Amino acid sequence: MSGKTVEDALSELQRKYSRYKLIERDLQEQRIRYSTKLPDVQRSLEAVEMLCEKRDGENAAEETLVKYQLTEATFADASVTSPESVYLWLGANVMLEYPLDEAKELLETNVHACESGLEANARDLAVLKDNMTIVEVNMSRIYNYDVRKRRNAENQAAVNAK
Repeated sequence: MSGKTVEDALSELQRKYSRYKLIERDLQEQRIRYSTKLPDVQRSLEAVEMLCEKRDGENAAEETLVKYQLTEATFADASVTSPESVYLWLGANVMLEYPLDEAKELLETNVHACESGLEANARDLAVLKDNMTIVEVNMSRIYNYDVRKRRNAENQAAVNAK
């Protein structure tokens, strides 16, 4: 507080608090993206693992019925006999064909990235919330300091007036 007015100190803390709120919103949006992406990637990984088991199993030549998702609400059936590759959506309307082993490795990497991203996001949100609490406490301390200072000045003025 040395060299600052109460209004300056409060406005500086309010700006900092506003920045923290923006960062919090961005982190929450990022958490939502990770949370929606992770189940999709896990389902894809499970499907690729099932195809790998089918390929490596004793009955590899038998036909298997597979349900797959075309769009968010549209599913289709396919008959698969000896699976060797899969097509994966990469985003931005891009789909690539991968051999099963490479697809499994890619999806495992993506699952790990999503899980570690969620963990890092939770840590970042916890640190941010701690910082926001500190700023809120400091704002209330400065406000209370100003209230006490004004009351003391009023009391002193009343004593001097008598």
